[in-house]
Amino acid sequence: MRRDKAAWPLTRRAAIAMTMLAGAAMLTPSAQAQDSYPSKMIRLLVPFPAGSATDVEARFLAEKVGAVLGQKILVDNKPGANANIGAAEVARAAGDGYTLYLATNSTHSANVHLYNKMPFDPVADFTPIARLTRNPLVMVVNKDFPAKDLKEFIAYAKANPGKLSYGSGNTGSMAAAQLVKSMASVDAVRISYPGTPQAITDLLGGRIEFVITDVAVTREFINNGSLRALGVTTSQKVASLPNVAPMADVGLPGYDFAAWSGLFGPKNVPADIVQKLNKAFLEVMATDEAKKFFADIGLEPDVSTPEGLAEHVAKQTELWGRIIRESGLEKI
Repeated sequence: MRRDKAAWPLTRRAAIAMTMLAGAAMLTPSAQAQDSYPSKMIRLLVPFPAGSATDVEARFLAEKVGAVLGQKILVDNKPGANANIGAAEVARAAGDGYTLYLATNSTHSANVHLYNKMPFDPVADFTPIARLTRNPLVMVVNKDFPAKDLKEFIAYAKANPGKLSYGSGNTGSMAAAQLVKSMASVDAVRISYPGTPQAITDLLGGRIEFVITDVAVTREFINNGSLRALGVTTSQKVASLPNVAPMADVGLPGYDFAAWSGLFGPKNVPADIVQKLNKAFLEVMATDEAKKFFADIGLEPDVSTPEGLAEHVAKQTELWGRIIRESGLEKI
């Protein structure tokens, strides 16, 4: 039987097309997901109020990483319950890569030691993506507070037991202050706030006596003289506060404390999407612009693979258990 030569190219094209379709059908769902991801806006949930250090970090990263991925990243603030409210919402979300969570030691190291009942499992309910920053804190008082340095503060607090109050908007602030109380043997009353900005407002207004919190939300007030810095919590100075000594050097030998941040998704985010997100965030963190930005707000880039973040959470959860036991905090 005679075959039309003109049919050969068509038959060959059809065979190639069928082969390509068959190959596409054999792709794993996650591989297909990465090819199209992200195809819509991504939500980055922050468990603290606008103006907090975590919020400032999130908004910078959302803009820069969104440009790398070619898709808008929307920052969504859900503060409350030492960040448990926001974390619980992420834990319930679909693991499709379109809901991300900028977590801190609050929900992924400390809160399991502070709450009798947690609304989520910080390991089983989340997918680790990347460690991002290490966050030194700074102890501040109102400019009119009678103590001029940390040694004078400790002496004043001992002379006025139970009369000083301090604000905390997250577990980092809470534990850092408790360590001061236990190491210096002073008595002060904790006032809990939804976030650090509210605590700073009351400190500026003279309604509380001190706060230990992020450099990002205090540096402006330190520089303009509204607040007085008594020391940074880490054993080394912070680049954005070059004139503020470590607390360990000016009154509390051995004091060393820092918070951290990391990026998570809900459980079951496909591995290739995790890798794509890790690559995009670490690409931004490596830029000179990011290094300057974080140095200016008192944070230190401290990045990792997803596996590195998982290991960090395990180590930090153990560390925070010890810190909280030593600080004398009891479970709520």
